[in-house]
Amino acid sequence: MMTNPEPDQGATRDDLLQRIELMEEMIAEGRRTTTRCGWIFVLWGLVDLAGIGWQWLQPSYWVWPVVLAAGLVLMLLGRALQKPQPARCGNMQGRSIGAVWSMMGLATTLYVAAAMVRHLTWQYSYIAAIFMLVGLAHAISSVILGWRVQGVVAGLWWAGGIAMFFVRSSNDIYVIFPLEMFFGMVLFGLYAMMLDRRDRGGRVSANA
Repeated sequence: MMTNPEPDQGATRDDLLQRIELMEEMIAEGRRTTTRCGWIFVLWGLVDLAGIGWQWLQPSYWVWPVVLAAGLVLMLLGRALQKPQPARCGNMQGRSIGAVWSMMGLATTLYVAAAMVRHLTWQYSYIAAIFMLVGLAHAISSVILGWRVQGVVAGLWWAGGIAMFFVRSSNDIYVIFPLEMFFGMVLFGLYAMMLDRRDRGGRVSANA
């Protein structure tokens, strides 16, 4: 009796294993795309913490325009100084992650700018929407990459967005906002930077 090494789809066991390895490598590269940008999470976390602290000590309409503009300049400067990564968006996962965060950043920028022009940044729903947008980007990214840690971070952002609808006074904002920035931005960014550093070290050792 003759045996056919190929399944119905015409792919051998080795072909299937190669496809699985390719998918795993694409997912790993997608995660590296995120971890290489860990410093951006840390930067914006610190920028927003500085903004909320300034707003608490000396409330002013100009606090957030100045702080956000400074954050944007620092981010662009950091990107300009960052060493280029040729494989950064070399696969579908990498391009997808880049697209998710780029569009989230664009949407948030337009939303914040319009709210500032109309002087509506005092509304609780304004802050809640920002939390939900950031959480959505984390959630989509975690699903694409199968990254549970980022899924937990998305849940933290969404929890903060929901909590904004139950605050009793503006003082509650000065508790929720810093917590979200610390755990959802700074801490996650530091974790991503740690993974990136470990990954770079591993690859250097492998190539030595």
